[in-house]
Amino acid sequence: MVRFKLVSSALLALTVTLSGWTNSETAKNLRSPTGSRKLTDLSGNKLIRSNYAAGEVTELCLAAISKIENQLTAISSASVKDVDSTLLAFENAMADFNDDVQPLTFMGYVSKDEQISKEGSTCEEKLGEFYVGVFTRRDLYDSLKNLKPRTAGEQRLLSETLKGFESNGLKLSDETLAKVKALRTELSAKEAKFSANLNADATTVEFTQDELKGAPADFLGRLNKTEDGKYIVTTKSTDYSAVMQNVEVSESRHKMLLAYLNRSATENTQLLEEAVVIRNQVAKLLGFDNWADYRTANRMAKNKQNALDFLNDLKSKLAIRNQQDFDLLLKFKKELDPSAKSLDQWDLIYLSTQLQKRDYSIDIEKIREYFPADTVIAGMFEVYSKLLGVKYVQVQNPDVWSSDVRLYEVRDPSTDKLLAYFYADFVPRQGKYGHAAAFPLIAGRKLADGSYTVPVASIVANFSPPTADKPSLMTHDEVETLFHEFGHIMHQTLTTAPYASLSGTSVAQDFVEAPSQMLENWVWSPEILNLISGHYKNTSEKLPKQLLEKMLAAKDFGQGNAYTKQLLYALFDMTIHTQAGAVDVTKTFDDLYRQIIGQEPIAGGHFAATFGHMMGGYDAGYYGYLWSEVYAQDMFSQFPADDLTNSTVGGRYRSVILERGGMQEAIELLREFLGREPNADAFFKKLGI
Repeated sequence: MVRFKLVSSALLALTVTLSGWTNSETAKNLRSPTGSRKLTDLSGNKLIRSNYAAGEVTELCLAAISKIENQLTAISSASVKDVDSTLLAFENAMADFNDDVQPLTFMGYVSKDEQISKEGSTCEEKLGEFYVGVFTRRDLYDSLKNLKPRTAGEQRLLSETLKGFESNGLKLSDETLAKVKALRTELSAKEAKFSANLNADATTVEFTQDELKGAPADFLGRLNKTEDGKYIVTTKSTDYSAVMQNVEVSESRHKMLLAYLNRSATENTQLLEEAVVIRNQVAKLLGFDNWADYRTANRMAKNKQNALDFLNDLKSKLAIRNQQDFDLLLKFKKELDPSAKSLDQWDLIYLSTQLQKRDYSIDIEKIREYFPADTVIAGMFEVYSKLLGVKYVQVQNPDVWSSDVRLYEVRDPSTDKLLAYFYADFVPRQGKYGHAAAFPLIAGRKLADGSYTVPVASIVANFSPPTADKPSLMTHDEVETLFHEFGHIMHQTLTTAPYASLSGTSVAQDFVEAPSQMLENWVWSPEILNLISGHYKNTSEKLPKQLLEKMLAAKDFGQGNAYTKQLLYALFDMTIHTQAGAVDVTKTFDDLYRQIIGQEPIAGGHFAATFGHMMGGYDAGYYGYLWSEVYAQDMFSQFPADDLTNSTVGGRYRSVILERGGMQEAIELLREFLGREPNADAFFKKLGI
């Protein structure tokens, strides 16, 4: 997942970490003195701080806002209005500002200190209001709109920068613009609060040992207990998955799912419903019929109808596959319980997992033994190194926000030139972002002296932590997630685009997931699995051929239901953002769930309150996951099936797709990489439809 903010370009960030990861090479000590206000490596490249005193994040956030406001006023009031003094000055000032504040808001997602985390979230809320203010300033817009670019690059920068202003109403009257600004400021605050609520949510569920019958011993062994001996299960994704996949007791899964779908339910449901109303009002003021038309106007889809046509076409194609999956699950449930007449929502993950064990001998826990985190990471680095022509070096004793976070350099193997840094944060902890996402921290861009900044990013995920007698062991799904998220990191850090607002993952939102989705295919290749696997007791013992063959045979199992769920989320998003007036998001989701999934949703659940994408930049954009996978599979078709580390194709992929960022339209990059017009053949072949 990519995190987005209201700025002139899309922003992304991502981190990975697990105890014990090492690299054969070492790097310089980058620990800074406590309290230092800047953190750089020995060459002066920026890194990020992680240790803050109470109140310091707030102080730095306010100081950065004050500084940039003065700079923007100076730009708008300059007597000379040319590309250097206006467009490039604005771009550079905003890039410096974002480099200063993104690490501050990042603390709201990862800091173990509750006060610092809260300050990071509050800073993000203030920034939402600030960005709205910037891109509704008529003095800045007027300073930019009549400039004459000297190069194609400057023309692209000007065009995209003006879109940022115009999409916020700068072509409207002052009175209407003021209304848009007020509404967007209010909206930004609600979005930030929604995300902060989910990050801070500490919901737990208590179970007796009997109620957790079937749960893995390793999972039970790491859980805390109440005074009366009950197990305390959190609603973090690792705990949730362990229960839903393995626990035999139906009522326990019911209880777990209900808790998971009620995180911050009351407040977040209200926040989302209020946000939907505000978005509709903004869209109307900007001259659009609804928020979905407004949001898709500058994306590959171009308008909501194209997105809906794509989704509805998939809906009819997936219906048969989904029903086939459900028929299999219901038949299996009746074998376990002859009195069963229907499937419950809390059955789906469990029955699917157990059916894979029976029909394909797929034992998730057995497979995990062959994916210790350090082995997977080392293997993944080897894969990406060969594919993209880079090497990774672990930094020793870095200044990090948690002891299990790692910092890595990305270097050119032939010249040893430092290209980028990325942090890896994989272990669950209280107050941490609950899923997997990519966060940009320092943007890549060309400086006035001709040098290029060293990008910094972080991958944040929540994988199974180590136990007393075992290292961190990853499920194959977690390995797939890792390859996806690290794809975002490479997109962010291997950029060579000259402007921060157009570098890295600053591309059309309905394309941004495609490069990472493409790389999910790698973890199904026997060649790649041999590189990234190794039994935790003896890493030279690779994933057995027999087990691999079973995994490959089961690859398409449940795919109809999996893609149908993605379709449900996308249609829910488009539905709430195309309706006029107030929307009951809970009822809307439940109605669509019945219609699309074909079963009764859980009573009392509030999925919409937990759907972070709707308040994290994917509003009227969730269709992009399916839309971009069409391009992902098309790009994947260019790689030799028996040589997925092919450096020739990988090098072309790096130079055309990863390095250029948003300097060209996504469709142009695709045409160049593919050597033809993109098509959906590979996507539909994968789905078997």
